[in-house]
Amino acid sequence: MQVKVDTSKLERVLKNIEKVSDKKASMAVLSMVLIKPNLEENTLYFTATDLEIGYKGKVWVEIEGDSDPFCVSAKKFYEIVKNFPEDTLYLIKEENKLVIKDEEEKILYNLSIMDGEDFPSLPEFGEDHTVEIPGKTLAELIDTTAFCTSKEDTRFVLAGIYLEPLREEGKLRAVSSDGHRLALLDREVSGIENFPEGFIIAKKAAKQIEEIAEEELLVRLGFTNNYVVIWTSTALFFARTIEGPYPDYRMVIPSEYQNILRIDRKLFIDALKRVSLVANERFKPVTLELLPNEVILTSQETEMGKAQIRIPGEYQGEPMVVNYNADYLLDALQIMKSEEVEMKIGAGKIPAILTGYRDEGFLYLLMPMVL
Repeated sequence: MQVKVDTSKLERVLKNIEKVSDKKASMAVLSMVLIKPNLEENTLYFTATDLEIGYKGKVWVEIEGDSDPFCVSAKKFYEIVKNFPEDTLYLIKEENKLVIKDEEEKILYNLSIMDGEDFPSLPEFGEDHTVEIPGKTLAELIDTTAFCTSKEDTRFVLAGIYLEPLREEGKLRAVSSDGHRLALLDREVSGIENFPEGFIIAKKAAKQIEEIAEEELLVRLGFTNNYVVIWTSTALFFARTIEGPYPDYRMVIPSEYQNILRIDRKLFIDALKRVSLVANERFKPVTLELLPNEVILTSQETEMGKAQIRIPGEYQGEPMVVNYNADYLLDALQIMKSEEVEMKIGAGKIPAILTGYRDEGFLYLLMPMVL
């Protein structure tokens, strides 16, 4: 078998393959990519899996001679192609090796190969009960909420992003929370009324879906047999979802507030960064003193000292003092787009809600700190 292929197109597929392959696998074949040539279609199919996630992509090539499927190291193959200086490369499959070279053979690599029969079979996925969604929309749903996922192993259902169809509203909702805060984003998706129930995607798999979707005009999203699946024009990606019910997050979102702060987002970000310079490094507590036309930000006094910064803000409600984790506030403010944000603030242990007029469909909830 001899193949002529565009280097950039091959690199694009192998980039996703390399991320899926299991580099620390006890089974050597799971660190490899399965290569299957198709003479009739002038196509090479590439498949990788770690048994929890999987990716299957294809590249159109010029191909001569037939070959049975074979496996090669996903990491080494990707590194060679990524650093290959020519726009076109040649692949030649010999008995026990894959030759990678340029046309004039000034560059020549030999990689050991394994029989394709050793590669595990992947689940089959039908496209029933799926929805077509703009790639940018799916990427945005993940990117805007992923920062809130829990890092604690004991709260496994919070370690992912919950995707929930809002059928009556015609929207797809992404939710994430670590128990101290919650991020939520709604986006209109045509045909969502035919989508099955909600499901939880682990953060690692979700970020891979984001990267794949970001480069596509449209993708097809499905959920079947505890797998989330996306189809693109040239690839399929699947990941086992996190099993278990997602907490009833609606119960923690207050419906009414009496205290509302409207403030310039960039001004708020700058003040939080400056006051955090002498705050406790672990919890980053900051105190907000809310006055009719001013907000006073104060750090808790430590061995390093104390900081206080005053900034203008439009506040409606009773004067009050409330404490938050500065980093948690910054995480949300820095992904928002609105010039001015609105912060609804409750007394005691009632969480605050952060929204913005240019951040349609986005809601951020943050629990106050007790100092």
